[in-house]
Formats: sequence, C-alpha cells, structure tokens
Amino acid sequence: MNLKLNKTVIISPFQFRLRRGVERFTYNLANQLAKDYKCKIIIYVWEGDDKIVWGEWTNNIKIRSVPYSRYFQGLIAKIFYYFWAKIDQPNQYILNFLYHGESVLPSSSNIYYVLHSPASLIPHRYEFIKQIRKKYINLSFIAVSESVKVDALPYIGKLKINVIHHGIDFDKFNAKPHYLDKEKLKILSISALEEWKGIQDVIRLLGDKELRNKFEYCVIGEGAYKNELENLISELDISSSVILKDNENNIEEIFANYDIFCHLSDGEAFGLSLFEAMACGVPSIVYDIPPFDLIFTSNSVIKVKNKSQIELKESLLNLMDKNKRKKIGKAGQIFVHENFSIESMAKKYFETI
Repeated sequence: MNLKLNKTVIISPFQFRLRRGVERFTYNLANQLAKDYKCKIIIYVWEGDDKIVWGEWTNNIKIRSVPYSRYFQGLIAKIFYYFWAKIDQPNQYILNFLYHGESVLPSSSNIYYVLHSPASLIPHRYEFIKQIRKKYINLSFIAVSESVKVDALPYIGKLKINVIHHGIDFDKFNAKPHYLDKEKLKILSISALEEWKGIQDVIRLLGDKELRNKFEYCVIGEGAYKNELENLISELDISSSVILKDNENNIEEIFANYDIFCHLSDGEAFGLSLFEAMACGVPSIVYDIPPFDLIFTSNSVIKVKNKSQIELKESLLNLMDKNKRKKIGKAGQIFVHENFSIESMAKKYFETI
C-alpha cells in the first residue's frame, strides 16, 4: 500500500452518541492506523444532543458530522455521504453498518464491511446484506470472530471474508484488582440491556439467599430490556443486591473495584467488555458456546454450560476463594495480552486493506 495515497473513510454513525463496543473499536482502530501507519483517516458520524468525549484523536484524523435530525437522520446521512464521497474520494471505506445510509456509496468503492454481530441475532440485517451485495464491485467482509464468519457465509455468497479480532488498549485497561478475602464479592457486567445478554441469569441466582449474602451485582448499560430486569429484581426483592447503572464514560477505571466479571450472552460476536475486564486481571465467567468455546483456553476464563444455573452457582461460589480468583484472573490477563492488542489488530487491518 502506498502510504502517501492512502486515505480511509470509516463510517461510525453513533460514534459521539454511544460508547458500545462498535464505537470503542472505531476509536482504537482509527487512532492506531493513523499513529502506526500514518494513514489519513476520515470518520463520518452523526451529531447528537449529548456528545461523548473520547479523548485524543491522532492528528491525521478528520471528523465529518451529519447534522442531527429527529425523524429523517438516515435520509439526511445519505445526502451527506453522497457528496462527501465525491469530495474525499478515499482509497477505501470501512463500514460498521450498511443500513444507516451507507448504501448510497459509489458502487465501485473499495468497501470493507466489519461484521460485529452474528447473523443468528440479526437475520433481517443479513438479509439486507444479501440483497444489496451485488450492487458493489469491490465489497468484502471482516468478521470479528470465526463464529461470526461461519454465520455470515450463507448471506455473502462467494465474497471475501477475513477474521480480525478486536484489540485492547493495554495502556488504558491496566487496572489492578485486589484478590482479597472478602465476605461479599462484587460481580460486574457491562452490556446492552437485552434479553440475549443473559443478565437475568445472574439476577435469578441472587434470589437464592445463600448467594445474596455472598455477592452483589452491578450492571452497567442501557437497553430495551431494562424494565423486565427491574421487574425481576423487584419480584425477587433483591434491590439491595443488584444495581443497574447507565453507561459510564471511563469504564477502564472501574474494573479494579470488582471481583468477578460475568459475560453470559447467548450468541455473542466478540464481547469487547469481557476482554477489557480480562486485560485488567478480573476473573471472568462465560457460557461455553460460540465464540468463547473456540477463543479461550480452558484456564483463561471459567466456562459453564449454557444456561446452567447449577454450574453458574458453583463457579461463583468457587471464586469466593481469593487464590482461585487470582489464578483465573492472571491467566486471563496473560492470554488477552498475548493475543488481543490494538497494535496487532491495526496491523491486520492495514495488511488487509
């Protein structure tokens, strides 16, 4: 690739509205490509009422903002993308979505569409991909895990698809948890509040008095399933043991305050917050299903049978032992540091595009 000619547009509509894994990925990738490879990066975003502050952006990153509209945001985005494409004329586009106005991009564009979710969770969006894929001459895909790739194959035909895992910024996610003897441990989940995320699985366990006396649970996130979770907490009368918090800006600073991380989603693409917790040495629990069954070694996380309340309870009780928490936490930290750096992620993207 000719560095002097390289200009990449990344389209991330909700970059300054939300702080999900998609937006954290965009921030990390853009900065790392600009820093390590001197790429010129232009990011197309949508304006919003409350602008999220991400921190520093590398000098050769430019942000273009679509004006805010309550009702016609997608249509307005199409108009702006159409004219910006003519002005910027990038070498390639990296897309996080293809259904928020991105379909107006020139059919001859070099487009790399990052698949952040498995088809099993959003089949209607993959059906849209299947319908529109023939419009583009140079469309290829990047899956964030092998399981996402496998799920996507029926929808993308013979188009090229690579697997590139997300990377973690270890300069930020370096909190040091305290593996201490405690009468009560603090469990954390950082997740969108959706039923398939499995947050209710931990909440139901805390209806057991034995566990309620030994654990408290904090969930950070927002979403449509919040009312159902609040009703379950009320039904079990465990409001003193379960806290639902809205999204926080500096999540990297909070991991040291928790003893266990639970990521019990039913069909995840990657689960960036899980890797961030592990990077900080927090012992983590996942269900033994894709993609975690293939990604993790047996000693780097605790894997429990999908939806097994018995195994989940046993795993939590075993982690009352500070030495077991330390062993799992340290093994997970080493595993993530060895395999999931943002430098490695950016290198793979640079070589791919």
